Amino acid sequence: MKKLLLVIVIFSLSYASSAQEMRTFKDDRDGKVYKTVNVQIPLEGGIFIEREWLAENLSFKTESSVCYKNYDAYCGKYGRLYNWVEAKTACPQGWHLSTQLEWQELMLGFGGYKSAGTALKEGGKSGINIIMSGFSNEEGQFSDIGKTAHLWDAELGDKRTAGLISLYADYAEVSHIVISARNMNSCRCVKDY
Repeated sequence: MKKLLLVIVIFSLSYASSAQEMRTFKDDRDGKVYKTVNVQIPLEGGIFIEREWLAENLSFKTESSVCYKNYDAYCGKYGRLYNWVEAKTACPQGWHLSTQLEWQELMLGFGGYKSAGTALKEGGKSGINIIMSGFSNEEGQFSDIGKTAHLWDAELGDKRTAGLISLYADYAEVSHIVISARNMNSCRCVKDY
């Protein structure tokens, strides 16, 4: 029994040992300064993966990106919403749109898809600070600000459909789905490595 308890404690500590370091990054294209977080994810055998993520939604204005309900006031806090094709090229030089693998790494480091949302949301221990920024569907109808966050996945998609990471204000679970690539959702960028 004592050995089992020790194994459980060590396993729990490996999840809790993901180290975060806060920084800032200035986007030279428009001068906007973003908070960033350096996340260290433990793997087996004492190996770590380190990634620097924007700790805010991207807010760089592109040709078809929009603010929630087309009010500029929303962009300051929630960032801009992008269709999938534009999202793939919206990140600043030296950064890229977060990939399916990078989201899976976060799930690994923060308890899996069933519970990682708590750590990833604003104020959570990951420092990623995902806020419930809502979305716009392909007909231009805005919805769910304060209730849901939807962030594009760079890899899973084409011009018709694309992968999306979704978090919910009232749940710890994170989902990964495929939707219309013409919907407008938030972007998180990861520093190239």
